[in-house]
Amino acid sequence: KAVVSTQSTGNPMGATFQEMIQYVVGNFHSRKFPDFHWVPITRGCDMCITEYNLIEKFETMERDHHFLLTTLGQISKYPDIAGAHSNQSGAGMTIEKMIKYFSQLNERLLWDLQAIYKDDMALFGYNPVFRVKKNPYNND
Repeated sequence: KAVVSTQSTGNPMGATFQEMIQYVVGNFHSRKFPDFHWVPITRGCDMCITEYNLIEKFETMERDHHFLLTTLGQISKYPDIAGAHSNQSGAGMTIEKMIKYFSQLNERLLWDLQAIYKDDMALFGYNPVFRVKKNPYNND
């Protein structure tokens, strides 16, 4: 089921945060991932057979890019790549922004999102702070 925005948000991507999460969760439940960016990393077969030397996190991407390029001796060849994926506004994700966005989601959507990415969060050392109590929607 497609998620269609019913409001003009001014978002150049055409969807609100809530609509994007509904889209990701809906595609996960129907086992369709039209964009590899939303597939949980732990769902890929490569995780077990690939020996990673560096894992970049979005929060430290600029530092991680710089480290990688310096290690490879390529920093002079790609001097501007470190900031290539930074937020357009120059402002990073803060706790206040995270609360603002996640507070737009209903309880069921929050639980679904956590269920989809719980293994990824554990693997990369994230704490799903938006959900701490028992999932009432889980039939286990």
